[in-house]
Amino acid sequence: MTTRQVLVTGGGRGIGLGLATRFRARGDRVIVTARSTAGLADAAASGLETVVADMARPDDRAALAAHVRAAMPGLDLVVQNAGGQRRIGLAADDAAWPERQAEIDTLLAGPVHLDSLLVPTMLAHGRPATVVEVTSGGAVVPQPFAPLYSASKAALHHYALILRASLADTAVRVVELMPPAVATGLGGSSHGADLDAFCDAAVAGIDRGEPVVGFGPTASGELRALVTAQQELFEAIHS
Repeated sequence: MTTRQVLVTGGGRGIGLGLATRFRARGDRVIVTARSTAGLADAAASGLETVVADMARPDDRAALAAHVRAAMPGLDLVVQNAGGQRRIGLAADDAAWPERQAEIDTLLAGPVHLDSLLVPTMLAHGRPATVVEVTSGGAVVPQPFAPLYSASKAALHHYALILRASLADTAVRVVELMPPAVATGLGGSSHGADLDAFCDAAVAGIDRGEPVVGFGPTASGELRALVTAQQELFEAIHS
C-alpha cells in the first residue's frame, strides 16, 4: 500500500536520491526532480517517478507544482533538497552574474517559491503533512570556500524558523534537515559523512517530526548548541 505521497526536489543523486529510495521502499509514492533527464537516470532505474524541473527557474517551479497538485492532491511530504555549490572565494569569484544568480535561485528562491505553491495543497486536505527544508551546517557557521551557498542556506535556515511558526496552528509541520559535510560529491568534494548512514538518520528524524534533524557535528556539540540557542531565543521573543 502507498502510505504517503512525497515530492523530493534534487532527487537524482546524493541525499535526495537516498531519501527518495528509502521512502519508496516502505510503500510511499515518490516523485523526484532534477534539471535533466540524464540526471534522473538512476532515480528512474530505481522505480521512482521523475519530473525534469530546474529549481532555479520560476516557470519550472510553477509547472512542477501544477503537476504535483494534479498527480498528488493528497501531498504529505515535500523535501526541498535541490541544490548545488560553487566552491570559490568571494575575492576570486569573477563568474558572470547569471551563474551566481542561479546558485541563489536554486538554494533560496526555489524552495520559498515552491512552498508558496504547494503548502496550500497540504493545508487543503487537512491531514498531517511535512515540509522539509534541507539546509547545511554552513547555514550556522559560514564556509568561506562556498560563500553564496553558505549565505543562501543561512537565509533558508531563518525562513524555516519563520515558516514553522506561521504553520504552528495547522497540521503542517516544518522540519529543517541540516547535513554536515556528506560524501556526495557536492561542489567537487568527496569527503564527509557516509551517505547511507546520514540518510537513515535523516528519515528517522523526519518521521519523528524533529524541528531540526542533524547528523554528527550538526546533531551535537557547539554547532548544535548555537542552533538550539537561536531556536529558543526566537520562540521566546515571538511567543
